[in-house]
Amino acid sequence: MLSYVASKELEKKTLAVELLDKYREISFLYDIAQKITASLDVQEVAKLALEEAGRITKSTGGLVWLLHEKTGRLETIAGWGYISSIRGSMGAAEGIIGRVASSGRGEIVNDVLSDRGFTDLGVSVRSMICAPLVSENQTIGAIVTCCAEPVTYTALDLKLLTMLASHTASAMAIALMHDRTLQESRREALLFRLASQIRESLELNSILETAVSEIRSLLQLNRCMFMWYRGAKISGSHNIIHPQFARIAGLGWEVVKESKNPDLPSLLGGYGVGIFGDFSDQLMSQNLLRVDEIGVFHPETARDFWQAGGFGSLLAVPLESRSGEIGVLCCGKSSGDAGWSNHEVELLQAVGTQLAIAIHQAELYEQTSRAAAIAESRALELQQALKNLQETQAQLIQSEKMSALGVMLASIAHEINNPVNFIYGNLSYTEEYVRQMLDRIELYQQEYPELTPALREQMEFSEWEFLREDLPKLVSSMRQGAERILEIVNSLRNFSRTDKGEMRAVDIHAGIDSTLVMLHHRLKAKGGFPGIEVVKEYAELPPVYGYAGQLNQVFMNILSNAIDALENHPHPQITIRTSVLASQTIGIGIRDNGPGIPDAVQQKLFDPFFTTKPEGKGTGLGLSISYQIVVEKHRGLLKCSSQGAGTEFWIEIPITPATSQVRELKAGPRANASHQSLDEAEEGEVRKLATYQ
Repeated sequence: MLSYVASKELEKKTLAVELLDKYREISFLYDIAQKITASLDVQEVAKLALEEAGRITKSTGGLVWLLHEKTGRLETIAGWGYISSIRGSMGAAEGIIGRVASSGRGEIVNDVLSDRGFTDLGVSVRSMICAPLVSENQTIGAIVTCCAEPVTYTALDLKLLTMLASHTASAMAIALMHDRTLQESRREALLFRLASQIRESLELNSILETAVSEIRSLLQLNRCMFMWYRGAKISGSHNIIHPQFARIAGLGWEVVKESKNPDLPSLLGGYGVGIFGDFSDQLMSQNLLRVDEIGVFHPETARDFWQAGGFGSLLAVPLESRSGEIGVLCCGKSSGDAGWSNHEVELLQAVGTQLAIAIHQAELYEQTSRAAAIAESRALELQQALKNLQETQAQLIQSEKMSALGVMLASIAHEINNPVNFIYGNLSYTEEYVRQMLDRIELYQQEYPELTPALREQMEFSEWEFLREDLPKLVSSMRQGAERILEIVNSLRNFSRTDKGEMRAVDIHAGIDSTLVMLHHRLKAKGGFPGIEVVKEYAELPPVYGYAGQLNQVFMNILSNAIDALENHPHPQITIRTSVLASQTIGIGIRDNGPGIPDAVQQKLFDPFFTTKPEGKGTGLGLSISYQIVVEKHRGLLKCSSQGAGTEFWIEIPITPATSQVRELKAGPRANASHQSLDEAEEGEVRKLATYQ
């Protein structure tokens, strides 16, 4: 009974110990899970696992190896203890660690030096224990703890480490998934940002420049560039690496934009299709070109080109624009980087799609802008043509008015000149007859001083003494009046002179004087107006070849405006000065002492239909026509200067016409053929006036 009771107590104690150990394991696993799963960073999880592994196995160092998904090799991602600084990689089945990773079973090696499968880590290791990191029945790496001194690890140590490795693998798988998800979300966000930046601009060069810069920054590339297939041979080279790449036989590619590491040479310029070797047809067919190792690229010339440009691997994404042009987005990594992952390829294809859309929009915008510019240009041309037509119509009406006025003035001058010539021509005879008659009467008085009563009465009644003194004065006054009428008729003839489409020698002073005669009624004093003083400062001028009638019109317009400005001035004055300038040009200045012209008005003085006069008093064409006569017809200068009080109009006219102007003048009579009959009529009147004169 005692023996039975003792055995039962022993079983209870054993069961209690097992339960206690199980509890400790559960508590241990719970604590480990709490610590490890608290982080989503792979390296942080690995460091926490190594610290716990060192504590439970009484080790002094440890490493976590992770299987690289691209290379398939084991690489250290974290270290602890005296081997914390070790970093390296090994094959998946290389050494003890590789064997554990490939088999999925943990191992204890208490004497590392006696194990042939040991791989030297570069530090002293005598004992080690290794457990695989397995998640969802797939090995993702291994965890190792070790000591520099000989230690005897037990099966319990391996069990605890295996349990720790299981939780660590799960936590690392979650962290890796989180990293991939985070990386993908970041790349998607970057792709969205890139697409937004690309499509923000509608200018093609800006789109391409933004694309290559952002893609290189996004994928941490060695180089990113964009090139067009030009479909023609490249005639030369610029900014190429080696001369042998300048003209590779075939049709041409042109690199238009690039983003690169600063130490790499520029590839901007034109090249032949040989830079892609046999893959040019593939790109022309809109097929992706992926080269993970540029060292196996063929032909050799093309391989040398890409290697010289810093390409360790190449990914070329072709795209086609709306206009049918073939473009290629080329991305390159350095020789030390791994090849292209499927995710990177998909990302670049998505970027290429966005880039193709942006290029399509840029081309549409460019075509729309070009069409809008053409339409705007045509609209401006039509607007200008309409404006010119309106100006021409107004000027034609004004010219016809002036022409009709010239004909009318010539007719009036003719009608006045004919009878005045009779009067003026007979005044000399009348004066002589009066003088002879008075002399004979005076002689009669001397010979017969005694008058009869009837004669004496008649002499007293007729106031003979007054008649004898006043009659010569009366005849002289009639002569002065006739001379004044002839002067006015001569001014009318000069002012109304027609030009007949050709330049002639013009006396500037005579034109100004005849204009002043025409304006005499506005210059003289009347009522409360004191009259305008005209100061002439004439220099000796040579004849000027020009249009006399048109120049008289300019003088008339400017002097009329000056008179208008002086209507309310207490001491009005107009100064006219002429001079010969050094550049075979004469200068004419017409200045008044009126109130002046504001700057804002000066800017519009020569615009058609611009006037500051009340409605019905001015047409706004006088100065505009004057400007065209001086500047366009005579190749001269007309400007206005007014600072404060007073305004001066300055005219410069070449003494002789320019060669180009002479050619225009030779074509002038033909251009003015429609006015020939009118001009001939006016010229006939002028000839009549000259004959009568």
